[in-house]
Amino acid sequence: MPMNALIIPLNARRQNSANAAPSFDASRHLAIEPPAWTVSLSGALDEAPPSPALAAPFRLLSAAGIAAAERASPKFLAEMARHPKVIDAVSALTSTCMVPAPAGASATAGAVALVLSLSNAGALAAGFALLQHPGIVLRQNGSSSAAYAKLVFLPEDADISIHDLEDGAGDVERARIEWVRHKTLLSHRKLGRLLENFDRCGDRMTLVQELWEALADAEHAIEALSSETESLDIFYET
Repeated sequence: MPMNALIIPLNARRQNSANAAPSFDASRHLAIEPPAWTVSLSGALDEAPPSPALAAPFRLLSAAGIAAAERASPKFLAEMARHPKVIDAVSALTSTCMVPAPAGASATAGAVALVLSLSNAGALAAGFALLQHPGIVLRQNGSSSAAYAKLVFLPEDADISIHDLEDGAGDVERARIEWVRHKTLLSHRKLGRLLENFDRCGDRMTLVQELWEALADAEHAIEALSSETESLDIFYET
């Protein structure tokens, strides 16, 4: 049954001036639990790449995280989305290496949304999240107002350029910073997987190729940061 989403931006919620927005602390705010069930959308067991799975809502935030989310800022959510445990959870449910979308990025193939409930008034309990695939929407049950945050994740191989981010970020400099952050995170994720599986690399050439692919993103980030070219045309296609 199709469902309708009610997404309330955090900046539209009332802020208590006496309570400053909290800083994200993974050790206190995260309490990730696997979903109670998942249903594969693959047509065959040997399908490659596998299709993503539908999953039950799962706990993402601890009690402290729920309390913090009531006063959370966009920065809080961005830091949470970039945390390895959150990225790993989304990647596991999509069977794809995912990263959070950089600010200003438009919809792209393979994108999914992590819908996080910030109150108990809606379909999900506070602190629980649901992975929303394209064509599948969350329905708001009842008449009470509920607050959700939506965090968008993209496949690591999604083609994102500085030019793609300019409209959303507002200017070239902000787009460059977001793009550099995105490229740096890609390198971090790829190098982490390489280190975890270092002994499994079959031969030297495979190791060289995987190492180069991981470092290429960091190299692009360094070049973008050091470039004095305002238009940055050389980065628009990478």
